[in-house]
Amino acid sequence: MNRLPSNIRARLKDLGMTQRELSERANISQVMIHKLLSGKSNTTTKILDLAKALQCDPDWLKNGIASSAKAETNSNVSPAPAPVITKMVPVISYVQAGEWTEAHDLLEIGDADWEPAPASLGPHAFWLKVVGDSMTSLNGLSIPEGHLILVDPDVPAENGSLVVAKLDATDEVTFKKLIIDAGQKYLKPLNPNYKMVDINSECQIVGVVLEAKVKF
Repeated sequence: MNRLPSNIRARLKDLGMTQRELSERANISQVMIHKLLSGKSNTTTKILDLAKALQCDPDWLKNGIASSAKAETNSNVSPAPAPVITKMVPVISYVQAGEWTEAHDLLEIGDADWEPAPASLGPHAFWLKVVGDSMTSLNGLSIPEGHLILVDPDVPAENGSLVVAKLDATDEVTFKKLIIDAGQKYLKPLNPNYKMVDINSECQIVGVVLEAKVKF
């Protein structure tokens, strides 16, 4: 599992640092920062610069496990291993996800399953089980049916983000890639056998997908 996006996001929140500030301190373009946070890129040659800017161990930043040796950076402050702190987040249905922005009380979910997630997530985050094969691809990124996706409604959606959205006149949500081209928005499946959906202003982006995993 690629832990880099969630770990970068956790340190940004802990430090109260913006993506722009991280870009300047690590001497990395904001485009690359966005790619790392969205999971479009899962590696970078600037990992030491990132760790220095985020004041954490580079090995922890990459995979959640801190190195026993001191990180070799040029900083006069030794980067401290950031702890992996998790919280429990509910696994909800596609119908519940469609109503999720109506300020649901987590205690009213009932007998929902709960799965661990980074503690840095917003208070409305949830897991959703992928249904169907529209996000299954033979090439590149593929998130097959049965995977759990971690959705955070408090993260703003951008061009290229994987999102959970609610279309007009539906009770359920759909999981797709958001494409913004010349001001027009589309929901694009990763499976080339499915058509891209042209969406209007009444389509509601419920949340951004931060990671996916297989539940064993």
